[in-house]
Amino acid sequence: MVIDSAQFALFLISTLILNITPGPDMIFTAANGMQRGMKAGVVSATGIGFGALVHASFAAVGISALIAASDLAFDILRFAGATYLIWIGVKSFRSGAVRFGNLTVPMMPYSVLFARGVVTNILNPKVALFFIAFLPQFIDPSAGNVALQIFVLGCLVGVSGTFVNGLVGVFAGGAGRLFLQNPTSAKWISRVSGCLLVGLGMRLLFLERN
Repeated sequence: MVIDSAQFALFLISTLILNITPGPDMIFTAANGMQRGMKAGVVSATGIGFGALVHASFAAVGISALIAASDLAFDILRFAGATYLIWIGVKSFRSGAVRFGNLTVPMMPYSVLFARGVVTNILNPKVALFFIAFLPQFIDPSAGNVALQIFVLGCLVGVSGTFVNGLVGVFAGGAGRLFLQNPTSAKWISRVSGCLLVGLGMRLLFLERN
């Protein structure tokens, strides 16, 4: 598989611009970073990136095309994703916290944060539609296996997004750490994070395909 260098450079630039545009993934990462620290933000970003790799696989084998063509498939994924985000948002709003020295940190295993990032990304039908609409613009049938090209480019989108969202998680974690030293501030961070996640869920619930 050989991709034209100019086309590939345009792809990388476009991908970076798209990934630095604020969206649900960035808000999800920032909320977890601010609430639970830098590492939690990076773990959340990694989970979202892994979800993008799953979407790359879906796009390569044609599942994303099915979602794009079927109203029912789109709606099932949309409702499932919205329900999941609202559920974890409510849990975050009501979450307890454990104190470490003078630092209050909401309890949450990193494996759960990673899994939430993966599920949140996979259950967003807009990501599937994005891969179908964006990736084919950079595919060259004469360069080799089209499915492989879609998968590789999709993986690069995921890697770029992980890097950008990881930085957002680090900065959000640094800001959140200052507030987490105060139990009252920590409680409000949990509530704000919960509201953000519920808001994302509601946004997805009323999402339209076009």
